[in-house]
Amino acid sequence: MTAAGPVDGRVARLVRAAAVVALLVGVLCQFVQDTDPTFPLLYFTVCSAILAAATLLAAQARPSSVALDDVRGATTVAVVLSGLIFATVLAPVNNGGPWFAPHDDTWVRAATLLLHGIGPVLVVADFLLHPLRTRSGTLRTASLWCLWPVAWALVALPLDVTGAAQTPYEFLRIRDAGDVLPVLGAIVGLFVIVVALGAALIVAHRRLHRQGSS
Repeated sequence: MTAAGPVDGRVARLVRAAAVVALLVGVLCQFVQDTDPTFPLLYFTVCSAILAAATLLAAQARPSSVALDDVRGATTVAVVLSGLIFATVLAPVNNGGPWFAPHDDTWVRAATLLLHGIGPVLVVADFLLHPLRTRSGTLRTASLWCLWPVAWALVALPLDVTGAAQTPYEFLRIRDAGDVLPVLGAIVGLFVIVVALGAALIVAHRRLHRQGSS
C-alpha cells in the first residue's frame, strides 16, 4: 500500500458519509415541508435518494460485493438523472429558471438543494472514489442500470393512468390518447439519457483508476 492509500480511504469514507447524510436529510426535508402537497414517495427523486443512501450504507458494510457495485452504479445514475431533469426541465417550466419559487418554504428549498444539487455531486464523487467491479461491457452495464427507472415507471405510470395517484412529472402524464406518443417519446429519451450517463460514469471511473494505478 502506498502512503496515499490510507488518506484516500479516509477521504472516500468521508465522501460516502456526506452523501448518505445529504440524501437522507434531503428526503426528511421533503417529508416535513409545507409547500408541495404531493406525497414524497411519488417522486422518482425521493425514491432514488432513499435507494442510493441504503445502497451506500450496504456497500460500506460489504465492500467486496459485486452485486452492490451494480446497484450503486444504478442509483448513482438515478440521482444524477433527477438533478439533471430538475435543472433542465422542471425548474425552467415550473419556476421560469430559478431552482426556488417565491412561495417555497425553507424545508422545500433545503430538499431541492440537497437532492438536486449537493446529493448528486457527492454520489458521483463516491462512485468515482470506490472500486467498480462489473462482469459486462460498458453499454451492457449502463443498460442494466435502467432497471431502477423502469421499475419506478411500472409502478408510477399505472397509478397515474388509473387516477390512483398523479405523477408529479407533467411529461409523463397520460390524460387521453393524444398523450401516449409524447409520453413514450419521453420514456425513450430518458432511457437514452440513463445509458449515456451510465456509460460516461463507467468510462470516467476506468480512466481515473487507470491513471491512479500508473
